[in-house]
Amino acid sequence: MSRDFRLEILNRLAKRECHQKSVKDMFKNYQLLNEQLQQAHRTRSVSSHEQFDGATSLASMKEEMANVYRMKSKNDQDLIDANRKLTDTEARYSHVMSQRNKLRIETEKMEAKLKDLEKNISEMKEQNVVINNDRVALLATVTALTEKKTQMDIERFQLLNKIRELQEKSAEVMNAEIVAQEERAQRRIAEQIASATDNLSLNRDERVLATFGTSPETSDEFLMSDVLPTEIKFKMTAHDGEVNDVEWLSDDQFATAGSDTTVRVWRVSPNKTDAQKVTSLTGCLGAVNRLDYDCQRHVLLASSNDKTCRLWNVDSQRLLSTFSGHTDKVTAARLFQEHNVVSGSADRTIRQWDISSIRCVRSYFVGSTVFDVAAKFGSSKTCFVSAHFDRKVRFWDSRTSEASHSVDLGHRAISLDISMDGIQLLASSRDDTLSLIDVRNYGILHLYSAEQYKTNCDNARAIFSSTGEFVLAGSSNSSVYIWNTKTTKLEKVVKTARADAAQILSLSWNPSGRGLLACDRHKTCTLWR
Repeated sequence: MSRDFRLEILNRLAKRECHQKSVKDMFKNYQLLNEQLQQAHRTRSVSSHEQFDGATSLASMKEEMANVYRMKSKNDQDLIDANRKLTDTEARYSHVMSQRNKLRIETEKMEAKLKDLEKNISEMKEQNVVINNDRVALLATVTALTEKKTQMDIERFQLLNKIRELQEKSAEVMNAEIVAQEERAQRRIAEQIASATDNLSLNRDERVLATFGTSPETSDEFLMSDVLPTEIKFKMTAHDGEVNDVEWLSDDQFATAGSDTTVRVWRVSPNKTDAQKVTSLTGCLGAVNRLDYDCQRHVLLASSNDKTCRLWNVDSQRLLSTFSGHTDKVTAARLFQEHNVVSGSADRTIRQWDISSIRCVRSYFVGSTVFDVAAKFGSSKTCFVSAHFDRKVRFWDSRTSEASHSVDLGHRAISLDISMDGIQLLASSRDDTLSLIDVRNYGILHLYSAEQYKTNCDNARAIFSSTGEFVLAGSSNSSVYIWNTKTTKLEKVVKTARADAAQILSLSWNPSGRGLLACDRHKTCTLWR
């Protein structure tokens, strides 16, 4: 580039030399005329002292002088034009020189930039070599990982086959255990019948004492009605977090479900003053929401926030089945028919599971969050009911995919409970009322409410007493409200000994008719008798 610049300067100097050649010739002619003029003046001065011979020589000299003056004026004009051109040329020359200096500076900058670019190119070439080497290494790694993935897929299919075989074996074992439990239950019933036959000579009071261990004064009351709780027998810390549900398993054993992902089984002391933990049933990966117990088969079902529900054998403390398939937390699950489970979820679906195969046999798409489900009502064993966020209580027949009936409670329905005879349904809603529904005609029989009764969460549960004589619900002020089922009269309000109010989440009435368990948000479980 510097060579081109030098050639440009030389070309411009040559053009300047060409333009100034005429000026030089003009100066030369002007000098020659000046010399001739001086020679003429000398000749004229000499001729003044001499005599010219004729008029012809004088005229010739005058004409020559006129020519000389004409040439002089022309040369003067040419000189002026030449000076003007020279001035313009010098101005252009100055402009060219300034541009040359600017171009030189730009050239130096571009040369420096060119060096930087060459350096960057060199570095990029080196990096390209390194990246290419890495690419080759990554290709080799990808090839190895692809082969490993293929091998792992093969192993995964083999493991799936093994899991399927183990599940089939587990289902067979569970079926065998269920059959054995049914046989044991049949044997216990036969033994009880035999014992009752052997004690036919006992009078009515003695049979009551032998069966229930109560005094004659209280046996009739025990057989005929539930006994309202009067005092707190004990209060204990049951879990590390909220106690979401409580369920009696027998007269002296109960289970609790906590937000600490565990289900704990407790045994009440003979004097009913405390309870000792028997075992913890683990396996859930999220908070446990609801419990359901089958006293014939001794199996406990729990629904969890980990999108599953699990089934344990309480006697062996063994996890029998895990039902997974929901896409959101399972809010409630109930044992249904003989070998089925029905579960409701926040994913707005209800699923029916087969316990033997651990498979979902039917899905019901509701379109509203399910808060609770209940089964074992009416004359048909194929029916169940669900409570929803859209204020409806829906009645289902498991043989169809659509709800057969629905009842609108006016506010979202949060819990359900079936009476012992299976013909009445207790539904609680967030407008702080309980509704008693006749499942035979789907009509609301009674409404239960109280001035101080308030519910501030969606997982509070209302229940029937063991004989259905009373309905109960826990309030946000740590109290339990008890209404007479038929008269809707508020019979009693029992309070915990807490200094601070806590929402009571769940209740469970002892099957013997004496003993009320309540769990709350402050990790505690309370027994009233």
